Amino acid sequence: MIKLVLTDLDNTLIPHRQGEAFHEAVLSDEGVAAIRALLDEGVHFGPATGRAPSSMAETFRDNSWAYATGAYSNGQLVCVDGEVVHREWTDAGLLQRVSDILDEQPEGFLVFFDMEGDGPNWGVSRKYHMDEANAGDFLRVSKLYPEVQGPTLKAIIRMKGPQRTQGLYDLLCKEVPELDFALPSPNAQVIDIMPKGWGKGSAARIMAEVLGISIDEVAAFGDADNDVSMLEAVPNSVAVANASDAAAAAARWRIGDALDESVAKALADIAAATARGDMPSFMRG
Repeated sequence: MIKLVLTDLDNTLIPHRQGEAFHEAVLSDEGVAAIRALLDEGVHFGPATGRAPSSMAETFRDNSWAYATGAYSNGQLVCVDGEVVHREWTDAGLLQRVSDILDEQPEGFLVFFDMEGDGPNWGVSRKYHMDEANAGDFLRVSKLYPEVQGPTLKAIIRMKGPQRTQGLYDLLCKEVPELDFALPSPNAQVIDIMPKGWGKGSAARIMAEVLGISIDEVAAFGDADNDVSMLEAVPNSVAVANASDAAAAAARWRIGDALDESVAKALADIAAATARGDMPSFMRG
């Protein structure tokens, strides 16, 4: 049976409708009820997301029980039942190399986040000033440093638009092979940065070990390239119909589109199956 469920948020558990800002998309009533049903059956649930725990309250409509367990910052911060069980730091020297490359490119700069508090985010760049870093489509920052200040649990590259994102991603993969980079969505204006070989899949294995369960008892849902490591690590992996080609190829099972609340329905199916002592219907055959 399934004893731990991990799911990506944007365009997986939480539909992202055209024109809607990501921070405005919140868990539906159906999603809330499905997670509650899982927990009531003794199944652990957690988001597997690039975001921080501090941003979850709005997304989960102040239901703190829905995100006490989770793989945050693409698995660099791992929590189980409200306790941090693992931190995986990204090296400052490698991030400085990334920043040096960005300073030579037409756009893009590093943004760092406070993963364990509610502090503001900050940027690193020698080519932008504060007014530029807080203009247009850029993610707003509270301070801009010329150099990387230290290791971090969460760093991204913020772009003005998706047009140059793929080219910069390819360049960084070539020039800084000691780090992993990922595009969180096909139209990303963001490039995620992770320690080499680390991702949501690493967090899934840690969480299973902490909970004393096998990886076969974990279910994982995803849609994007930064979900691939988790979908590959978990035998009962599930891709939504709107998944990227890489995520779809990595998953064992398929369900409907995120816009149809397919993950919420699948969570309810897992809860009902657990009550029967069985596997959910979409994981049979």
